[in-house]
Formats: sequence, structure tokens, C-alpha cells
Amino acid sequence: MSNIKNIRKRRKEVLLGEIGALLHDIGKLHPNFIGTNSIEKMPPRFFHANIDDFLKTELISALKAFEDLEINVEPIRIYNIISEHHRNNVLQGCDRKDSADDKGIVRRKQSITDTVISSPFGYPKEKIHLNCLQKEFDDLQTILVRLFKYYISGVVNLSLFRRMLMKEAQVFFSHGLGETRIPSNDVTLWDHSYSTASRFKSILVANLCGADIKDPELRIFGIFWNGIEFINKGRKIAEIKARKEIIERIKEKLKGKFEDEIPVGNSIYEDINGICFTFPEFDRAEELANQCAKEALKIFLEESENELWPFFTLSKPSKTLTVLASELKFASSRRVYPKITPALFIDKKQKKIIADNPEMPIPQEGEDICPLCRLRAKPIEKERCEICSERIRGRLANWSNKKENTIWIDEVADKNNRIALIALNFDLDKWFDGTMVGTIYSQTYKDWKHSKKWEKKNVKKNANSVLNGPIEAIKDHVYKILNYILENEDSNEEKAAKLLDTFFEEEIGLRNKKDLKKEFKNHLQNIRENIGADLNKENLATYLFTQNPSPARLYRIWKETEEFFDLLINKITDIYAYRWKRIGFSIDTHELKGRLKEEYKNIKELEKGSLIIKISGLDPETLLVFHDRNGEFYTIESLGKFKFKNKVGEEAVKEALKQGIKHLAPEDEPEKNLIEVGKTIKTEDNLYFEKYYPLIEINRSPLSLRFIVPALDSVKIIEMIAELYNKRFEKVLGKLPLNLKLLVAKRKFPLYILLEAEKRMLKDEEFKKQTPMDPWWSVERLDEHYNFYPIKPANGEKYTLDDLSRLSRGKIFYLYPGYFDFELLSATTDRYNICYEGKKRGHEDHRLFSGRPLYFHQIPQILELWDLLSSNLSNSQINFIEKALTSKLREWKNVKDANKENTFRIFAETTLKDAFGHKWDGLREENRFFLISSSINMLLLDTINLFTHVTGCLKDE
Repeated sequence: MSNIKNIRKRRKEVLLGEIGALLHDIGKLHPNFIGTNSIEKMPPRFFHANIDDFLKTELISALKAFEDLEINVEPIRIYNIISEHHRNNVLQGCDRKDSADDKGIVRRKQSITDTVISSPFGYPKEKIHLNCLQKEFDDLQTILVRLFKYYISGVVNLSLFRRMLMKEAQVFFSHGLGETRIPSNDVTLWDHSYSTASRFKSILVANLCGADIKDPELRIFGIFWNGIEFINKGRKIAEIKARKEIIERIKEKLKGKFEDEIPVGNSIYEDINGICFTFPEFDRAEELANQCAKEALKIFLEESENELWPFFTLSKPSKTLTVLASELKFASSRRVYPKITPALFIDKKQKKIIADNPEMPIPQEGEDICPLCRLRAKPIEKERCEICSERIRGRLANWSNKKENTIWIDEVADKNNRIALIALNFDLDKWFDGTMVGTIYSQTYKDWKHSKKWEKKNVKKNANSVLNGPIEAIKDHVYKILNYILENEDSNEEKAAKLLDTFFEEEIGLRNKKDLKKEFKNHLQNIRENIGADLNKENLATYLFTQNPSPARLYRIWKETEEFFDLLINKITDIYAYRWKRIGFSIDTHELKGRLKEEYKNIKELEKGSLIIKISGLDPETLLVFHDRNGEFYTIESLGKFKFKNKVGEEAVKEALKQGIKHLAPEDEPEKNLIEVGKTIKTEDNLYFEKYYPLIEINRSPLSLRFIVPALDSVKIIEMIAELYNKRFEKVLGKLPLNLKLLVAKRKFPLYILLEAEKRMLKDEEFKKQTPMDPWWSVERLDEHYNFYPIKPANGEKYTLDDLSRLSRGKIFYLYPGYFDFELLSATTDRYNICYEGKKRGHEDHRLFSGRPLYFHQIPQILELWDLLSSNLSNSQINFIEKALTSKLREWKNVKDANKENTFRIFAETTLKDAFGHKWDGLREENRFFLISSSINMLLLDTINLFTHVTGCLKDE
């Protein structure tokens, strides 16, 4: 029997085992768990595994009603899995591994009245109110009883039961904690439970495939594709949205396939370019991965009509999931190859071809290749192939049912007919591989020195005999203790064990003389395995004092960046809470046919796409509309720019439409009037307003977000992004970079060219490297856990405590700054101006007049500069400054003079004084210095360029 057939046969046991593991810590959602682990210890003793003491009788009965199942030696009974998870060998190992990795060594308890769930980046996200938590706990029990009864009675099948239970558990467990102490309160109960269940699930599968699971390892099975390239092929927003939906359907079907139908594990990471699953490790794991790859390929070919070609990876066996970082990095390097043959890469070395490339269709007579998919044949006279056309029709049908969101770029254009593409990118590489996670302290030196274990007399006595010399700093104190422990691993075990025990909050079995030697050696061996490197005093200290990149924490990290983008989109819709307006009107189809020219009376011309209405007296004269169906028409361009008689905006268009329609033509043939000469289509009684958000989302994932907004609003939105980022990631500034790209173009600019230009921006590897620099943020707001930063580059190695230093002014740290770049695309060839030499723009004019790309943290400076300019100067005065500075820079570009910079500084100051006039002396000294220095480093010219030329945000005069 093949591995897949065997797994399918034992699917029920695997899925019920997963559900039991998912609920194993349900007691931690009880308010008493928070109380017991609080500073107040109220109540003093609550054991979350003793479910008979606090779960409802109905739920206990429902749990016990499940039949006893077994995978080899592992009993599968949900009640026992939950109540005995501290005694169940396999689940206990999964729980302990995940829990230990989550919390590391933590001591800082929270108050029962102020227990907070934090993000993995230190942002306080939610305060736990015990009354609310009790209500949620009771509600979850009621829901679980109902779900269990549905399944046991056969009302729902196992797939639906699992899906419903996972959904409910995620909602409720996300409001609880697996560990309440700071800073490990970043992992919610859902994160820990899902991670433990995923690990347990894959180990169960390994067990049924014959693996020895006494010391289990896991692999990661990755399925990757070029999602960005697939989406960027879209020529219109409807096409892009359809392609985005295809990717979402593929991911959902892949999860259904490998989490449910062939349950090898669970999804632990996904974005627009791939998805990764936990995977069992056993002798024939590679064979199983090959079979799974073939199953996945069928989904891709079916859903994308052979257009999206995946490749697959299987990681090396590992006890942790930090190998995720290298899998994603490898996938990124392979993704650049177009139409890569579907293959399985095993530990990035061995390659197995899964299937031959699909045959490419050859155009027949009267056909050519579809310009959209660049794959399928189409009739020459048609714009696209039938499959691409059908995708657009499907998106238009979806839009008709939810018109508060727009798919028309013309509806997003500002009064100057400009749109702005804003693209955001996180770089999580150094978080996924654990490097940046390891810069966050889990316990402080102060916590350790004032712990109860350290304060005991016999411990201090042992410590003092080790510390027989001057101690320069507390870290040296730690190193001497740890060095003694390692040197006495095989000799004075009792003394070494007592000293090691002081670094742990919990009892770890190192203080009792019985079996102490064995326990001590086992504990050091476990630490060696967790570290994955030589056990020296530096690595041991790092393990004892810093956070661990646990599976649950890695899961929480990418979920947090994904949630940040979700929040960002919600904030943008809040900006447009009033929404913009479109006009809808209906025309009786018989009346419509009666007024069309004879050759168009079947109204097929009206169903091909956008239409143009010309109305005399309307300024501008033409209006873009769309015929949905059955005589329903909608305006599909922004209306704020229109004027008619004494009215402006949507009211002007409404008044103009009341005159009736005498000219109706296809958008690409504006002079081809479909209405008979002398006839008018009446609309006066059928005009109404609909509201929509002038926002089009291109794609959203944990790593990237792209959307289109009115160009005039782009700076306001960028300001909001910077503020939100600085708030949510305040404690990890310099460790978690965010790049921001802004591209502005006319509304009729080809969308695929706009997306291609975005790909060129900030793509160089230089923008991912650490930079030695001063912290740009306030270092006075210290945080004992998050306030340590690297003083050397990572260079592929994990940091030790020696490589980290407390933030301070005047000290150089190796930081990851984000970048900000922008461009106005007036012609399609302008995209070729986006290139870089080192970390600067490569085009000659950019090198001469610009400092771009700028740092992301300079966005507030840009806003401050523009405020100084716009609040004190007229548009002509601002233009005067720009022309004076650029003319002088061009004039002096070939001048070689040691005093050139100082001379230009004097010239810039004189220019500014001339422009500001009598207002110059009224400016604060720091503002005058800011303006002059910004003239030297080109920030002033970049600011003027951004506001006047790129976004058109000149003030009205």
C-alpha cells in the first residue's frame, strides 16, 4: 500500500488526533489560568489539564462519547488527549517543545487586572478582561457541545466538523494566552495550540508510516509559484482581481488536500507566491512528498488552465521550523525562472521532475496568442482568449453584486486625472531564521540576579566560590557561572546543576540529588539540540536570556504583518468614510433599441466594454459609463472634476445627464456614435447616486501590499502608513524594515506597465542589507526586553549577547532601515529611469538633483519640510527655489573645487532668504537650519518634486 493510500485509510484517526491536540490546552482559556499565573496568584492553584474540575458536564460527556481509535501504539481519544496531555508521550513532547520554545526562560508576571496580549514585536494588542474571558469560555463550551453532537450523530461529516471546529477555536483562543509572562505574552493560545496540533498531526502520520517517534523530527513541504508575475499579467483591474481569486482558490484547495483529504500536516506559512505545510519525517518521506507534489500539480493545472506552474520543496529534517527561512529564500531564487518545469527540490539539492511541461498551443490560421495569458490561442479579431474573457465576465458579475468597491481605475483618479500606485514590502528573512528574534531578551540580568533561586544561601555560596575575582559587568558574571557549569559537566555535577537551575524560573529537576547526574546531562543535551551549535558559554547565555524562534512565534510573526496590512486597508477606507459617488441610471431596453442605429439594435456593442457619452456644455465633454445588463448604466470615472452650468462634481454630471444622451460610443472609438442622428435617450427620471471607496487593492500578503488611490491623497495615506508603522513596530525599529514605493500616472496609463515599473523599484539586494548607522528614533523610551541591538553585521550567523548592546545615542548599530522611493510616469519609457547604482538612483538627473531613494523614516521630515514651504510661500516662490537650486547644480556639475559644497550652501541659504523674504527671520533657528541642510542633501528638492510634480498637491491660490 502506498503512503498516500495508507494515510487516507487512517485519515479519521489523524484528524481526530489533531482535534484533540488543538484542544489540549482549553483550560488556559479559563480566567483562573490568568489568575493563578498573575502577580496576585488568585486563585493560588489552578491546573488547566484537570478538565473535569471546570468544563461543563455536557462537554465532558461529549468528549468521552468519541470512540477509541489507535495509530500503531498511539491511542486516539479526544478526552484522554486533553486530560492526559502532560502524560501522553507524543503529545507531551509536542506540547513541551512548542511551549518551551515559545516562552524560553521568562519571569516577568503580569497583574490579574492588567494582563495584555502583545504582538511578537512588543506592541500591546489586547487587554484581557476576566469577565469577558469567562463569557468567551462558556460560549466556546456551548459551541463545542453542539459541534460534537453534530459530528457524533452524523449531521456533519468529519471534514466539515474539523473546519467548523478550527474556525471557532481560532476565534476564541486568539483572546487567550499560552504563556502569560512578559515578553512571551506575544504567543496567543491559538498560536500555541495550532502549532502543537500541527506538529502532533505530522508526527502521527510519521508513526503510521512506520517511523520511530521517540525523538521526532519534522520537515517542511513547500509549494511555490510566481504569483506576482501571474497577477501582473492583468491589463485591467477586473483581470487582476480574477487572477488573485485563482491563487486564493488554489491555496484553499491545497489546504483541503493536505490538511484534510491526505492529512500530512497543516499550513504554517502562506503568501501570494506559495504555501508551506508541516510534513512527517520517516524513511520514505521523499517518496510521499513526490506523490503529494503530483496531487498538488493537478490542482494548479485545473484551476489556472495550465497557466500557473508550481515547483515543490522538501526541507531537511529538523526539530524546529526555522528552516522555513531557508526554504522561502530558496523559493525566491527559483521563482525568477519563467515557466520552470514542475519539480521537487529536496533540501535544495536533489531535483525530481514531477511532470513534463504542458504542451503549448500552436495558433492556427486566423489565430494568434492571447496578449493577456501569453499562452492560449485566440481569434485575431478578438482582444483576448475565451478563458481570459470568461474571467473578466466573472469579475464584472461579482462587482455588480458589491459595488461599494470599484474595479474601475477611472473611478479612482483625482481631479487631475492621476492615480497613485502604493506598494509596501516587509523583509522578514532575519525573523524567520531566528536572527532578529534572538535579539529580544526573554529575561533580564536583573530578573536573574533577584530571583528566589539565586537568593538562596547555598546557591550564593556556590556562586561566590566560582566568582573569585573582580566582575566588570553582570554579563561577565553570567559568563563565569556558565563557563564553570560547562567545565564541570562531568565532575562536580551537583554544584554545576544548582547553578544552572538558577537561570530557570520553573523547577527543572536539577536540585534533587536522586538521578541528578542523569537529569543534568539530559538537560544540557536538550539545550545542545535546541541551539544547534557548539555549547559554549556565549551560546548557552544566548539561549538562557533571549527569545526562541518557536513555530508558534514564527506563525505569529507573519500573521502580525498580515494583520498590519489588513488594518492599513481599513484605515484607508476610514479616510473615505464619506465615500465617493457614481451615478446610476436605467433605460428601458426597448426604448434603447429604438434609438440606436439599425446595425446596433441588438445592443451587443453596448456589452463589449466601457462606453463614452458626449454631452454639450459638460466640462470635460466626455463621460465614461458602463452598461451592466438589461439597460442598467453606471458612470465609471471619478466625477469631482466635472462642471456643468453653475454646478460641479457629481451634481454637475447628474444635471448634464438630465439633458438626455445624444452621443454614445465605444471608449476606443469615441466618434462612432451608436445613436441615430436626431434621437435622444431620456434619463431624467432614472438618475440615482451610489457610493464607493476610491481604493483598488491589487494584492495583499504577509510580505507585501499594493493598492491604487487618488494621487492627490497619496501623501496623506503615506503619512498615515508611517504613523501606523511607527506605532505598531515601535520596539523593533531598525530590525523590521518596511519599504514604500509610490508611482503616479495618468488614469489611462497602461496598468501592466505601472506594475512592471513597481517591480523595478527597490528590488536590489543592497536594500536588504544591514547598514551601520545611528538610531533615528528616540532611545529614551527604553524597554528591557526589546532595547538590545546588534553592533556587528549578522553575516549568516546568529547573534550572541556579545554582539548586542543597549541602545544609546552616539553609538553605531547595524540596522535594517526601510526605504522610500517615488516616480512620476509620464510615458511608458519612464519606467527605465528606475534603476540603482549602489543605494542611489542611477539616472543622471536623479544623481544630480535627488537623494532618492530616501529612508522610510525620512517621511516625517518630508512632511515637515512641505509644511514649512506651503505655509509660508506661494506656489511661484516654491518654484523659484526649485529652479534656482537645480539651475546652479546643473551649472556646477562638472566643477571640481574643494570649496564647492560650502559655496553651494551659501547660495542655497541666499536663495531661501530671497524666497521667504521677511518671513525668514521669523522662522525658528532649527527650522532655518533644517531648510538649509535639506537643500544640501537634496531632501528639499525631493520634497518639492513629490508635492508639486508627482502628486500635484499644490495649494490653491
